[in-house]
Amino acid sequence: MIARRAGGALCLGLAMIAVTAGCLGPMERPRADFTACPDGSAGKLDFTFVSTSREVPGYRVVRAAWEFGDGSQAEGTGPLTHRFAEPGTYAVALSVTDQRGVTGTATRRLVVEPAAFVDPTWRLTLDPPTVAGVVGNRSSWTLAEVVVRVRFLDPDGVRLGERRCAIRGVEPGERARFVLELGASEFAPRVFFARVDVESFRAECPRAWAGL
Repeated sequence: MIARRAGGALCLGLAMIAVTAGCLGPMERPRADFTACPDGSAGKLDFTFVSTSREVPGYRVVRAAWEFGDGSQAEGTGPLTHRFAEPGTYAVALSVTDQRGVTGTATRRLVVEPAAFVDPTWRLTLDPPTVAGVVGNRSSWTLAEVVVRVRFLDPDGVRLGERRCAIRGVEPGERARFVLELGASEFAPRVFFARVDVESFRAECPRAWAGL
């Protein structure tokens, strides 16, 4: 039945490989994915990272490894916060590994910059010293609260007084007006200029670790 023994053995071997590959099919990997949300509660370049990875049914994810694109790494299966040293664009990667030792990876380019900002067109008027301006949201997340700080200074840069206000519910791309007045103060006649900045902000970030 076999004309050439060597040839027949070779053909048989190839047939067995083809049947085996057809039965197993491609390996299904866990699907890695994540969100990156600005967190300005402690630092303006902090981001909270949350996995939205999906497991292969029946195989639990047991390890999540992060690379933040700035040389820093971390592991964890819960929300974590990373502080970037300076603004820029970073390639952030998440790798999730399941019980079988099979890994899925997702990489995303993240633009790192303060989510909340004060428009530089703010104005200082005197008698009484008052600062009026606009704060904006440059991120894709709703900012639940933005705290603006104004420092009133004399001609030598000495701080004479300080005022804050909290602006709530600033949507992506939205701008909101603020007015801060020093009020009745013995130092008011000495105010010469002011400094205005965003002291902190809080975004409506997801807090649950999904899929793990």
